[in-house]
Amino acid sequence: NADGHKWDVFVRWEDGTVGRPLMMAVQDLYSSKIVGWRVDKSENADLVRLTFGDVFRDYGIPEHVWLDNGRGFASKWITGGTATRYRFKIKKEDPAGVLTALGCQVHWTRPYRGQSKPIERAFRDLCDHVAKHPAFAGAYTGNKPDAKPEDYGKRAVPIADFLKVAAQGIAAHNARPGRRTAVCRGIDSFDQAFARSYAESPIRKAAPAQLRMCLLAAEKVTADRRNGAIRLMGNRYWSEALAELRGQKFVARFDPERLDQPLEVYRLDGSYVGPAD
Repeated sequence: NADGHKWDVFVRWEDGTVGRPLMMAVQDLYSSKIVGWRVDKSENADLVRLTFGDVFRDYGIPEHVWLDNGRGFASKWITGGTATRYRFKIKKEDPAGVLTALGCQVHWTRPYRGQSKPIERAFRDLCDHVAKHPAFAGAYTGNKPDAKPEDYGKRAVPIADFLKVAAQGIAAHNARPGRRTAVCRGIDSFDQAFARSYAESPIRKAAPAQLRMCLLAAEKVTADRRNGAIRLMGNRYWSEALAELRGQKFVARFDPERLDQPLEVYRLDGSYVGPAD
């Protein structure tokens, strides 16, 4: 199951703006382990797609997915082709969304029904153990308008520092032993419960082409007329195949958070050219 969570911490983004980061997280329902998460300024289809792409890459493709009916999840790029999408009108010509195309059966949680979104319990735990971390002193906002701390608004944490502390906190959340769930029995951690069941469960693995569709954003680019190089977000990418196709227009697929990795290059008709380092 997956949902978004706005952290009760002010951060300073790389562009100098200040705000509360929105985390998209995916939780394994059996063990309660958080198996994927990413952060952005707001909930959007790219954030959802990339978070699920991390899960598909690291663990495999789930058979069932429970989602909140937010705009990021209900986007046609995520759940297009699902018969029960509430938020948008369903059109036959809509493309299949990422989850639909990978064969995930999508279920929508009930509005204002907290028990239908178990991940909210994890968010409460993270509020207590991560949002109030000493590293965020002066940046913590309080969890409701009438519970602001005395040092409210005194500082904003650089986003890189926030992500480092959040990653440590989520890892600790998964690793804490003695969890009082039916699966953990007051003994195991979420990590242990997940590892035990993962080792004995048949799980579909994502093919490279499927991962490219999930993990990578798309941008229309033109190969340099002289040598075929592609320039994107201040970086230069090249391959021998592009050198033979210089001057032509392509679609480059990439992970915005991993621009040091090769681009995946496609012709405008969707045929695959290959990677560009």
